[in-house]
Amino acid sequence: MFGKRGQMGVLLVVLVTIGLFVAGCQCGAEEITPAPETTPAPETPAPEPMSPSTPTPAPAQEEMAVTLYENTEHGFSIEYPEGWADSSHGGATSFYVQVTEPEGSLSITLSVDYRPEAISLADAVSESKEYMESVPHYELFSEGDVTIGDGLSAYEMIGQGKETSGEVEKFRYIILVREKQIFWVGVDGEPDRFDEQRQLVDTIIDSFKLMPSYTFAPPPPSPGGTYTSAEYGFSITYPEGWDDYATGQYGEVVDLRAAAGIPGVTVRATKLTEETTLGQAASDIQGMYGEMVGDYELFSEGEITLDDGTPAYEFVFSGTMQGYLLKTKCIIVVRGEDEFVMTGYSIPGSFEQDESVLDEVIGSFHLE
Repeated sequence: MFGKRGQMGVLLVVLVTIGLFVAGCQCGAEEITPAPETTPAPETPAPEPMSPSTPTPAPAQEEMAVTLYENTEHGFSIEYPEGWADSSHGGATSFYVQVTEPEGSLSITLSVDYRPEAISLADAVSESKEYMESVPHYELFSEGDVTIGDGLSAYEMIGQGKETSGEVEKFRYIILVREKQIFWVGVDGEPDRFDEQRQLVDTIIDSFKLMPSYTFAPPPPSPGGTYTSAEYGFSITYPEGWDDYATGQYGEVVDLRAAAGIPGVTVRATKLTEETTLGQAASDIQGMYGEMVGDYELFSEGEITLDDGTPAYEFVFSGTMQGYLLKTKCIIVVRGEDEFVMTGYSIPGSFEQDESVLDEVIGSFHLE
């Protein structure tokens, strides 16, 4: 999920071992009762005084083997139990690594996001909480300032929410900042497994450390521009700070989005088997979203006109897509047997402020 987002067992083992040793010291000695002072019979030698027994420490628990993950490019390290599998992904202004235990019931997510200017922890927390509220069935149990690792100041959120898999999972996430970097460090998993391994979860998060420096240099913000598709015969303009991406998904021509990933506009093109009307195309697509999107709620619908006079149909709805609650503006354009679908999306809490830029991008769509 969370997503959305490194672990180890050394500290846990050390603490358990110390606890067992102390318990052995406190409970292992025999209580000695002195023998009464009597004069033994001459023929019977007096017994020698008994010496207190030496407490035997409990056997030390074998330390759990761990993997140290160090990333000099982004300037951090974290530890997790040996045998867990990690995968990473880097973008223009972000990086994340996910580590999963073999059973798949617990996972570590660590992400780094870069901003054009230095950001405060308070602002990073505000953005993160807004994002978390887009997670279905999100429930926050506790939150507040914490200190982790070698005295790093951070903000903690503990709660649960529904993952992209559809299952509710518990999580503990830590947010911290360093100049233009925002870090998310967290562990999430099946509720029972999470509760059973809570000490390990805390140990994993506490193993996170910042290196003295990092080498990653994010590219300068995009100047914006116009994306043109000769194959499908359209163009669309996006503003400064946005980029265009070819996702490779079926039917998806281009994904335009802000550096932070949200808001964004996706353009899909479909070749129909026969010509259709705008009204029929809109009805079919709206019905498809209504069936496929969880917690679907329709807010508005009706015919509109794009900036160049092209007729279109628009409907606005919210629902759970790919594990996240989004609010979406969907616009359909038809040209003969060509059907174009633009979806402008944001999280519900930001949709109202993002709507103007979504309208600007969608309105610029032009059939060549």
